[in-house]
Amino acid sequence: MNAELLALIRETGYLSGSPTLTDQARFDFLTTAFWRQAKALGYDIVELKRLLWRMSGRPMDALIAALPDAPIQKAVKATGKEKDPRKRIKETAAAIALLYKRAEKDIREAIDSNLEQPERMRAETGRIRRNLLMQSASWLGVAIPGMYLAGSRIGSLQGPHAKAAQAMAAQEYNRFKEVDAQIGRHVEEVIAEAEKRRTQATLAGSQVKVDYAGLRGRVVGHKTIDGKELGLADYINMVAITAARNVFNLAVENVMLSRGNDLAMISREVRANSCQACRDWAGKIVSISGKSKEYPSLQDAKDANVFHPHCIHFLEDILEDRYAGTGHYIGGAL
Repeated sequence: MNAELLALIRETGYLSGSPTLTDQARFDFLTTAFWRQAKALGYDIVELKRLLWRMSGRPMDALIAALPDAPIQKAVKATGKEKDPRKRIKETAAAIALLYKRAEKDIREAIDSNLEQPERMRAETGRIRRNLLMQSASWLGVAIPGMYLAGSRIGSLQGPHAKAAQAMAAQEYNRFKEVDAQIGRHVEEVIAEAEKRRTQATLAGSQVKVDYAGLRGRVVGHKTIDGKELGLADYINMVAITAARNVFNLAVENVMLSRGNDLAMISREVRANSCQACRDWAGKIVSISGKSKEYPSLQDAKDANVFHPHCIHFLEDILEDRYAGTGHYIGGAL
């Protein structure tokens, strides 16, 4: 069940407890705006209309049980059987990265085709941005608990584990909101620059054509401290991989703490493009608490820049050795 879809349904009045409402009147609360938002979440509107017509007037519990997952939730859950953490991290991230890749194209088209219509540019890109945030919330609602359960290997999220997963989901959602804000700034920068060029062309004479070179064909998803501009889809892929990896590792740490285990291994894979920190620390045993006199601490590894953004090294309790033979501890065939 998709929490965002249920929230949209609640807002319409469809779930009103009034006994005088007919099924048709209740269904009519589902306006064009509702169906547009449901479509943005990826739902098949024809099938959803049939479902909500059948469920009109039924108890909320029955509706919740009947509501399907959004496509992005299904995509994330499809990775749930993947036993290799590195592949699961990458495939979990790919589900949201693909959506942003498609949206990047849509935003670029909305900008390129509306350089002389700033209000329309704002409206079209704003609609895409709102849809992306809804999709991001859906992804986080499945990806974060799923990765936490994969790392912890507990049956369900309860107590401190549930709170930890919720905190991580909230933290990562803020990153997606930051990306949304950056898209908004990029749109406003394009609008301002386009207006400046139109003004200059007008002042230069009526026969001068406005030059929009450099404003078309790009969408900035993130600007680094040193001024480097990253594309939207590429940056989201990095954010999503990092988030999935961090949640997995946090779950490993928390379960080890709860069991009194202190020694973990950093996965051994090393690639041609692996940074020096990853090469130095891959396969090393670290102390979660930092109290071991024999092994370096996990914090030492983090301070050395292992687990940097986009890094897919993960932790394993050395008492489990559950990934031996998957390629990570025998040279890395994957």
